[in-house]
Amino acid sequence: MANEGQPIGRSFSEFFVSWEAQHKIYLDKLLTHQNDTEEDSLKYLVEQVLGHYQEYYQEKSKAAESDVFIMFSPPWFSSYERTLLWATGFKPSMAFQLVKETVGVDLNEEQKRRIAVVREETRRMERQIMRAMANVQESVAAPPFCGLVKREASLVDGEVSEMEKAVEQLKAAMVAVMKDADYLRQHTAGEVLEILSPAQKVKFLAGTSQFWLQSRRLGMERDEQTKMDFQENLLTFFLN
Repeated sequence: MANEGQPIGRSFSEFFVSWEAQHKIYLDKLLTHQNDTEEDSLKYLVEQVLGHYQEYYQEKSKAAESDVFIMFSPPWFSSYERTLLWATGFKPSMAFQLVKETVGVDLNEEQKRRIAVVREETRRMERQIMRAMANVQESVAAPPFCGLVKREASLVDGEVSEMEKAVEQLKAAMVAVMKDADYLRQHTAGEVLEILSPAQKVKFLAGTSQFWLQSRRLGMERDEQTKMDFQENLLTFFLN
């Protein structure tokens, strides 16, 4: 939960640390129970994991209202993770590749048909969001906004007000894009999960968590290596 008076990047970052730790606990549970046959216990575990994701999106939405810019390049992610971002998160259609890798061989023909329908709907909505993202980028590069930014240090009162209005409009547009993308991520996952059996849901959620955590670990290791290389090169420079 973001604390009043704290910079939003730091407070959400602190939330994210605790959220990630709990996420790892849920992954262990998913892996432990993915071969269980008791459907009620599997359904309860799935509900817990989905509630955990819902908490993330709620906190993210609150944080974006205060500083949406940081959500598009979050410092709590590694450099590698930031290259994977699509409107502040993974691209929704990535879910279908994860379905294929985790439970693809277990799907019956009716499940495959229904997933294909969801995939087409998701791709259509992705295109709409991409157009909205392009409009935001065009507005930033447009002469009125770009000119005000370049002259920011010498703006007079009327132009300052115009600049503030333009920034607020940009923030609102970016928040709208992020929320639409987050809605699509949740909607797509929800539609896919509706099609899967309880056991398949657990395997799919486990695979999704493993993919993200492995990407995160790889990114952190790369950043740490880059930092070590930089320090070594800097030391060599001063010693020579």
